[in-house]
Amino acid sequence: MSDAAQVRQLETLIQIAQMLNSLDIEAVLRNILRLTTEAVGATNGSFFLFDEHEKRLTHFIASRELSAEERAKTSFSVLEKGVAGWVLGNRRAVLIEDTVSDPRWLMLEDRFRVRSAMCVPFFIDGSMRGVMTLEHTSPNQFDSTALRIAEATATQAGTSLRNAELFERVQTQQEQLEAVLNSISDALFVVNERWNIQLMNPAGRELLGSEDEDVIGKPLNGVSPNTMFATLTAMIIELFGRASAQDKVFTFDLRDDKLFKDFSVTARRLVKEDGSEIGESGDGGYVIGLHDVTSLKDLTRLKTHMIQMASHDLKNPLGVLIGYLDLMQYDITHNTMPDPMYIDHMHKTITRMETLIATLLEAQRSDRDVTMKRVPVDPHELIDVVLEDNADAANQHNQKLVKDIQKALRPLRGDFLQLRQAMNNLVGNAIKYTPDGGTITVRVRTEDDRFLFTVDDTGYGIPADQQDKIFSSYFRATSSATRHIEGTGVGLSLVKEVIERHGGQVGFNSAEGKGSTFYFWLPLLE
Repeated sequence: MSDAAQVRQLETLIQIAQMLNSLDIEAVLRNILRLTTEAVGATNGSFFLFDEHEKRLTHFIASRELSAEERAKTSFSVLEKGVAGWVLGNRRAVLIEDTVSDPRWLMLEDRFRVRSAMCVPFFIDGSMRGVMTLEHTSPNQFDSTALRIAEATATQAGTSLRNAELFERVQTQQEQLEAVLNSISDALFVVNERWNIQLMNPAGRELLGSEDEDVIGKPLNGVSPNTMFATLTAMIIELFGRASAQDKVFTFDLRDDKLFKDFSVTARRLVKEDGSEIGESGDGGYVIGLHDVTSLKDLTRLKTHMIQMASHDLKNPLGVLIGYLDLMQYDITHNTMPDPMYIDHMHKTITRMETLIATLLEAQRSDRDVTMKRVPVDPHELIDVVLEDNADAANQHNQKLVKDIQKALRPLRGDFLQLRQAMNNLVGNAIKYTPDGGTITVRVRTEDDRFLFTVDDTGYGIPADQQDKIFSSYFRATSSATRHIEGTGVGLSLVKEVIERHGGQVGFNSAEGKGSTFYFWLPLLE
């Protein structure tokens, strides 16, 4: 090799070595092709790069400009029938002094555009990963010295290509990871061993209530005014603090009282494939997922409340039935024909029970059926049914059931059966907690855009120290005057649930020994 050739080779190798810091694989390939073309005096060149399995073409670089159609056609033809394909099959370089007389060269449209060529393979970690072809428009332009320069270039460029490929692979994986994270509706957080946020997806950022990129690197339990994140962190610390070395993941429920949301939380310790910890100090980090189960919890709560309400309301008509049966039995034992009115009232009571049982079965059948049927409701029809439902119970206690109903009531939108049950609970409670001979007054008004339902009684009233819990599930206010009255303590909590689901509010006023007033309001049909 002449001194000039050695200098050219050395300069080319130095320039290629300087590309080690370049991470753009397209730029690396173009620079290798340009430097080698200049070093050996070629007029054009091309570069084919394959994947690590030597099967799939990942990059095709050409010195001259080619359209997309020309690139596809050229690469396919050359790799199948041309000199590049020959080098791939034989895994060694080739020098073609004249393309016209060498069958390994594939003649394309311009028969005499290329007259001499050489093609060298590229190996990365022992695997043949690429083929570089150098061309000239005149025959006999390349010799063994030029071929050695090209082969030396290929050897030197392997490291640069490997680095660029690794970077491209990492970048692709990162883009795929970001795409996956962005498409997940669950909130995801990755934190290090000091609970500083390392990564989160858009759903996590939305839940955190922050659009500020500066939250990255800050502690999860200190970047949001929502105390749920402090609770979340404390729970995970406690769980993993008393966990064994084999415990890598925990799942638990968490309630956000500020957003009124329920979450199923999965916290997993970050570990490598061999089970060792990931982290700056060896303590590892955690990936935390929060799945919003609010709708499922709401459906479950509503289903449970509907079942409780139907079961609770079956007691009143059942008591009426037993009362009439006792009267009929008394008449029969005294050789008296029972009053036909008893049969009529019993029939109405059984019809009401059938309706309640149907509602109960619907609630058991599917979650879909327990959602409210929001349809227009005639308040006059609703009130008439409720008063009829409770008339017999009031008569049995010799109570006066007074109606104070506004004549012109505007319609509601809601579920007729649920509203009927809620009203029945209020009227039924008034009857139950009012001594025989008392008075229950049902008042109904529409004011502005609201429907107001009120039940007044002259009953026992509620002790002042128990009033703050009156709408709590399974709580029953008791006093010396009401200890004999049976109940489950679910009626008023179910009323509150139904009314609030209809967009209304429930309330009461009571004085022990003087009676109570329970009421609720609902929005009117727009």
